Amino acid sequence: MKLTTEERKDLGQKIKKARKEKKLSQEQLANLLGYKVGTISKYEQGYRTPDIGALTKIAEVLNCEVSYFLRANEFMNDVYDHQDGFAPYVDWLRAVRLPLKFPKYDNGYGFESTAMIVEIDGDKFDIAGQMHDIMTMSKEHFKLLVTHLGEEV
Repeated sequence: MKLTTEERKDLGQKIKKARKEKKLSQEQLANLLGYKVGTISKYEQGYRTPDIGALTKIAEVLNCEVSYFLRANEFMNDVYDHQDGFAPYVDWLRAVRLPLKFPKYDNGYGFESTAMIVEIDGDKFDIAGQMHDIMTMSKEHFKLLVTHLGEEV
């Protein structure tokens, strides 16, 4: 993510605050995430910025929303335009005619968040926080389908 120095420090402080609220040390958080302690330290000091996949994992372990760490517009612009190929995936969802909406809401942490609502058979699901996992699973399912249905050349 491309953040200013001030934004990186702000993000780091939010990660630190959420970690401390869960009464975890940097080492404990690192172990839960499978990262090095130095990585967590650099995130919290603002020297490094976690990518959206790492930020999603951090949010899951700390039991909070990704939007807690970033303002919604930063998250949406960065994620859907640059990180992990989200934009083509969103385009694919639209191409297969799955209704997709991005409503804004107050996330309860003092920030406006943006949901990613997809409608399937009349049911609506917010998948904004799970896009990385959904894309990873989709890739694996696609590989299985290709090896099963495709013709080897």
